[in-house]
Amino acid sequence: MWDQAEVVGLLDRDARVTVVSRNELEAPTAHVLGRPVPEMLAPASADDFHCAFQQALDGSEAEVLLSGIADDGHVFWGRVQLTPSPEEASPVLFHMRRLPRLWRELSERERDVVRLLNETSMNAKRAAKQLGISVNTLNSHRRSICHKCGLHGVGDFWIFVKQCR
Repeated sequence: MWDQAEVVGLLDRDARVTVVSRNELEAPTAHVLGRPVPEMLAPASADDFHCAFQQALDGSEAEVLLSGIADDGHVFWGRVQLTPSPEEASPVLFHMRRLPRLWRELSERERDVVRLLNETSMNAKRAAKQLGISVNTLNSHRRSICHKCGLHGVGDFWIFVKQCR
């Protein structure tokens, strides 16, 4: 369930959670109501969040990769979309899709490989071209990702990539 967790909510002008819904049975939502999102983030993600939050307040959609601190203290990663909300008291809509826990094991370049494979609909040649590398180098990154994440075979790899969209 953790690999497919999603959170949707509304944020007020101070980035405090006013409404929240999660698809996780083990994650209660009551303790996040009224809390500012930045205090739930890992320190390295604060600036990225503030920039994306301001874009949403200004009427634009923003997507950002953030890391947060879970209730049990572990760091998790999520792909977050912040969009303007029609609700005046809560002007920002927040949608986060949690990435698999193994995401944190990947290097920045390996994360780029996964992101571009998703953006190119799993087309390795186009992803390699956009990264400015050969398909052989992309396959080397794929093998490294499989090794780090304990993935066995191409099928496991593609499932992992899809979960990271």
